[in-house]
Amino acid sequence: MYLTGINQSGAILVLDPYASKQNREILFLEKKDEKKEFWNGIRLGLPSAHIKKITNIETILPLEEFNSWFKKRIPSLKEKHIYSNNIINNKLRHNKLEIRDISKIHLAQRVILEEERIALAKKAQIIAKEAFLKILSQISKYKNERELAAELECAMLSQTNNGLAFQSIVAAGKNACTLHYAKRNSAIESKNLILLDFGCRYNTVCCDISRTIPASKKFNPLQKLLYNIVLDTQKFHEKNVKAGLTIKELGKDAWHFMEDLLDERFAKLGGKIKRRYKGKPHGISHLIGDIVHEGAPNRDYMDSPLKSGMLISNEPGLYGHFEMKIDGILYKEDIGIRLEDDLLITEKGCENLSESIPKEIEAIEALAF
Repeated sequence: MYLTGINQSGAILVLDPYASKQNREILFLEKKDEKKEFWNGIRLGLPSAHIKKITNIETILPLEEFNSWFKKRIPSLKEKHIYSNNIINNKLRHNKLEIRDISKIHLAQRVILEEERIALAKKAQIIAKEAFLKILSQISKYKNERELAAELECAMLSQTNNGLAFQSIVAAGKNACTLHYAKRNSAIESKNLILLDFGCRYNTVCCDISRTIPASKKFNPLQKLLYNIVLDTQKFHEKNVKAGLTIKELGKDAWHFMEDLLDERFAKLGGKIKRRYKGKPHGISHLIGDIVHEGAPNRDYMDSPLKSGMLISNEPGLYGHFEMKIDGILYKEDIGIRLEDDLLITEKGCENLSESIPKEIEAIEALAF
């Protein structure tokens, strides 16, 4: 999809620098099948007068001819290795060729957003912001997670041209302590914090946003204290992010910062905490691009220096059972808080594309009705 604009299976792209000019790019596509299209919808396929115009590729051949074409091409290859993705490796087996994995090269290219895709990323942020503001402005009306999730996703789907980036997480109260909570079937009580993790895809670029808001429209003192620890950690991480550093080293610093804040603002003042993890519940950043978790599942990029044009998440979180006496009142609660923005890497630092999506306590409380 990144190299051709074609988002469908049954396609092979050959990039051959040693071929004649017309054959340096060859696209192999399935033939059109009217019976299949009757069931599943129209697909790009041969014959079609539009494919060359859409892809700007001159040579387009039937997919069924790939094997015979490849066998004929092998004897004249100047190199004795080829790069391929794992999907078609079985088609390329030959005792005279070494097959090398192209996935890291491909990932390294597509995660650097050029000007056009940066504009798409910013458009996705606007859509997510408008959806969030709609939810926040009527937070007191939602009786359960499912109702809230439906309206949040509907607000995004009505504006984007390419759907959701992932199924939204809407987790009230203790459900927010499950990182990938998916049931969305619990009632929302007025005392609950509600963790929202949501995003859409605009054209081929995703956004990934998390906000945590009070169902009662006001944070209680314990919620406010813990929320500000997460928020200050997020600001600390954003301040440190820049090209040349790695996500792994940046994350380590951020999680240490959060633990220091917890000790200073909570534990030393008599707070008690029970967590199912130590120090780091999840990664604080991941790459974002054509898919919301680029480079998954292995995430080999964690030790590679960030480059200008990359888009990463910034999502510290705090999850567990917390107890603390504040102004003579004992507060105890299962709480999950996550805040997530999307950061565009620059040479001197980063640009927070999610900056306009409210997250300060005063802004959240002022906008909630």
